[in-house]
Amino acid sequence: MKILHLASHYGNIGDNASHLGFRNILASLGGAAWQIDRLEIRRFYNNYSLPDKCRFDADFAAHVNTYDAFVIGGGGFLDFWVENSVTGTTLNISPEVLDLIRVPLIITSVGCMPHKVVPEGNIDKFRRFLDQLLAKPNAYVAVRNDGSKDTLKEFIGTHYYDAIPEILDHGFFYENDGSLYRASEKPYILINTTADQVHMENRNLGKIDEGAYVREMGTAVNRLIADTELDIAFAPHIYSDYKAIDAILKYVNDFHIRTRVAVAPFAQGDFGCNQIYSGYKNSAMVAGMRFHANVCSIALGVKSIGLAALDRVQNMYDSLGYYKAVVRVDQPFAEDLVTTVQRKLHEPAPSGHDVLGQRKRETRAFYQSIFSQLF
Repeated sequence: MKILHLASHYGNIGDNASHLGFRNILASLGGAAWQIDRLEIRRFYNNYSLPDKCRFDADFAAHVNTYDAFVIGGGGFLDFWVENSVTGTTLNISPEVLDLIRVPLIITSVGCMPHKVVPEGNIDKFRRFLDQLLAKPNAYVAVRNDGSKDTLKEFIGTHYYDAIPEILDHGFFYENDGSLYRASEKPYILINTTADQVHMENRNLGKIDEGAYVREMGTAVNRLIADTELDIAFAPHIYSDYKAIDAILKYVNDFHIRTRVAVAPFAQGDFGCNQIYSGYKNSAMVAGMRFHANVCSIALGVKSIGLAALDRVQNMYDSLGYYKAVVRVDQPFAEDLVTTVQRKLHEPAPSGHDVLGQRKRETRAFYQSIFSQLF
């Protein structure tokens, strides 16, 4: 069975973990030999300038129709803040081109939580896009468990909330390939921090002062080094994360940096994903800001704390019943983070697995129902 998979395959390692998880879901369904051809979403961006640039046009639809199915996701592809898009989203597909796609279309494990200002008219564009998708007999849409379903209800309408199911993000099905990377020879806490997400818009969290954030994180790192025997390791998911790491380390004691701090290498693609997430798997605990830093820690059975710069991190933990695993960073948080780390270090294996197991069964059933109908 040939599937064309449009997604961010060269975005950050969290995306790769999600896509590897999707492959694991398909493998668990059994019965079919899956050939998945990857298509990079960035080739469709307006600012993409290399010779292999793609467009959502009639030729694209004809290419899609040479496959047995067309899958889009996971990723934030239903965030409806995109300017000059006919759908209001990254998927700038005109109604005419969408009608030309004849094979089953599955837009899945996607986010619908705009973290930028929504331009006037985008909500109406997005509704029209969803209306066309929901009217197609062989099109399927599912959002991930990051609060997107509630966003649909609040901003788009209850009809869409009722019509579009929520499934687990594909990253919950990620399994490390056995890569051996460790960030330190000693036990360590792994921290994932970012430079971009502290500036994004939120519905529930307040504005984040970047300077205050890095000072608080520096304070927390110094405290954790002083109060525990654990090293501190930082793991970038994209190259700009090094900027965020550097900003924090300016507030950490120099000798501690030399003796108790490690920074993981920058690597991308599936290889980089497995290497860096091996560093996660081998950690004593993770404190993560990026969405998949948290999703994959849970998937790997590692104790984790969400550094909530975005609503979707808080919402994801809430969806699984992990109600005391998030530290908000839109307020002074160093003491809260240190206390939460110390508490979780002494807790047994992560709680909430009954909920996670049930949600995984429901997600597999969602795909089983689709592929059993189609093939």
